[in-house]
Amino acid sequence: MAPSLAENMALPAAAGGLAVCFSHPLELTKVRLQLDNELASRGTPRQYAGWIDCVAQNWRSSGVRGLQRGLPLGITREVCFNAVRIGLYEPVLGAMVGAERAPSPRERMAAGFTCGALGGCCVNPIEVLKVRMQAQGGLTGHQHAIANPISGLMALVRDEGFAGCVRGIGTSTLRGILGPGSQLIAYNELKAAAVERGADAKAVTTHVGCALASAVVSVACVNPTDVVRTRVYNAPADRPYASGVDAALQLVRTEGPLAFYKGSVTHFLRLGPHMVLVFGILEQFKRLRGR
Repeated sequence: MAPSLAENMALPAAAGGLAVCFSHPLELTKVRLQLDNELASRGTPRQYAGWIDCVAQNWRSSGVRGLQRGLPLGITREVCFNAVRIGLYEPVLGAMVGAERAPSPRERMAAGFTCGALGGCCVNPIEVLKVRMQAQGGLTGHQHAIANPISGLMALVRDEGFAGCVRGIGTSTLRGILGPGSQLIAYNELKAAAVERGADAKAVTTHVGCALASAVVSVACVNPTDVVRTRVYNAPADRPYASGVDAALQLVRTEGPLAFYKGSVTHFLRLGPHMVLVFGILEQFKRLRGR
């Protein structure tokens, strides 16, 4: 029996919500590294020597609680995001090609990009608050005083209104296309290629290898947009960037193009294991459901 739409969305939502509990500290580290020396001139010494130094300083100052700052928002984001970008992938692909033939790589790509963009739009207000909470307590970046997610949301709506909730949504949508879209396509295509060459489609090693490889593809595609989005989200209300394009241009002028890959190592260290957990948990859920 074909899975229902609710099941298609619930399984990846649950998988993402569980996986982020383990990967959140590296997501927080990535955000702080992306904000390090924001718009400082080239050659200015950084506040963090690297991702290990960033983790160590966060640990010394706040312990586990500091490394997991914003986790409830991270869980909410992953549940909503994965329900849309993974859960809707097969239904969207099926609607595009029907049941009479196998989809082409181009059609898979279109479905992946569509679901990634939809996911980015759906979670934008959550992302704004998550980034601000993760930046709070760091050595760089504007410090928003957010006591908890509820008070943060109320302050966002009160002080910035609807514009604050959709701040950076264009950049987030582009990130949703480039990152999760490329990653989902890469995972499915790599898995299909591996199975064609004799790999076991149900083996954990197949899931792990394809998930790690898909994370490399995703980071290469999305890190520049991710840096820009982080800065747009975290900018103070009275001094926002005019747009994602404006933030990108200012970054290039002051820090140089290599700044687009700030936090990229941490991005992969976070995304690789995270996607192993997401796809691994999802595959096991499917197996339990007889899929």
